[in-house]
Amino acid sequence: MAGIPATPATFPMSLDKPTTVMVARPAKKEREKEEEEVLVIEGIEINRDEFVKFDVFINDEDEEAAAGGGAEKAECAGSFVNVPHKHRNGHSGDGGKVKKTQLRIGISELLEDLGVEEDDEDVVVKLVPRCDNVHVTIGGIKIEIE
Repeated sequence: MAGIPATPATFPMSLDKPTTVMVARPAKKEREKEEEEVLVIEGIEINRDEFVKFDVFINDEDEEAAAGGGAEKAECAGSFVNVPHKHRNGHSGDGGKVKKTQLRIGISELLEDLGVEEDDEDVVVKLVPRCDNVHVTIGGIKIEIE
């Protein structure tokens, strides 16, 4: 597929350049109309004293495979932002510099807008860092039902 790595992404991974990952959706029988599919980017490790931002784009695997790569049909699902702040004493609070967190984004409506079919097993997720020279590690990406 155009723009898709031939081998699955290995986690944890460093986010130092735009990265595209194929993410499996929950089994069709688990997906019901009234429940939300949630993209979970887990194990995000950042330096709490740095400004960090990355955008998350989603595309249908079938669109990505089409001629031209389908990039024009990718939709922005959301962004992760860390704004550094210091306490009055100049320290970041708990003494640690590395912060570990996660990002959860509801994507059911976005998948409908993209025309992702109920029988599609995977979606394409692209993470695009918007800051240079910052340390960001991603522990994993999955889709859950809530």
